Order: sequence, then C-alpha cells, then structure tokens
Amino acid sequence: MKKGGDFANGVTGAVAKGNISYTGSMTGSQAAQALTSYLGQTGIPDAPSYSGVEIGGGRITGTETSVDYPNGTAFGMYNTEQYMAPEGNYETVTTADNATWYKQYAVDTVDRTPYMTGEGRIAYHENIVQKLPDMPKRKDRV
Repeated sequence: MKKGGDFANGVTGAVAKGNISYTGSMTGSQAAQALTSYLGQTGIPDAPSYSGVEIGGGRITGTETSVDYPNGTAFGMYNTEQYMAPEGNYETVTTADNATWYKQYAVDTVDRTPYMTGEGRIAYHENIVQKLPDMPKRKDRV
C-alpha cells in the first residue's frame, strides 16, 4: 500500500498483457477501479471515470466519461508489444508498469439500413452512431 498500489497494478498489468485463455480477464466495477489506478489517475481532480471495462489479452475496452466526453464515449486500448499501430487517430499512453498502449476513442460513423420505397426503389435510413475503429492486427498473427 505504501508504494501506491504497486502490487495491484502489477496484477492488473499481468492480466491486461496476459494470454486471456490463461490469465482470464477483469470486468465490472473492480476492473474500472483497477484501470483508474493502472493509468495513474487515482486522486487526480477531474480524472476520467470508467464503466463497462474489460481488461485482458493485450487490450482494454470500456466507456470513458470525462471533461472531454461528458456523455461518455467508448475507448479501446491495445498493448504496443502485442498489436500493430491502429489506423486513424490514436494516442499512446504509459501505464503504472511502464507498458505502452495505443488508445482510440469511438468516432462518428454513418449507420445505413436499406429499405424498399413504395416505388420499388432501394433507399436508406441513415443514423450517425459512435463506433470504435476496427481493432488493430496482433503482431503474432501478421
């Protein structure tokens, strides 16, 4: 406890970077708390809060609510040793165990659903939805 949660962060890092079939994953409110500590955000004013978090297999996903995303937005983090750099916008973050992760946020995407008009033509219902970009490729599968 005196070292700021080194043991807990070590466990979180082992699960986060580990083989999901061997180490399993972390989910729920405890995973959200573990992520806050793992990112070094415990006790920081205006630090983001997390929900729907899943940690394991070299990736971390969930929803982040913060000053920048007051309504919450989906995010995905991918360990730089296990994953190729993602396409699109991303940032690189360093966790408590000095591991580096690519972090991406959901982006506006057009969701198109086809339907047949009364005149027999195809038209589309279009909605803008928030969606995470495609997950980057794993380095061990390239």
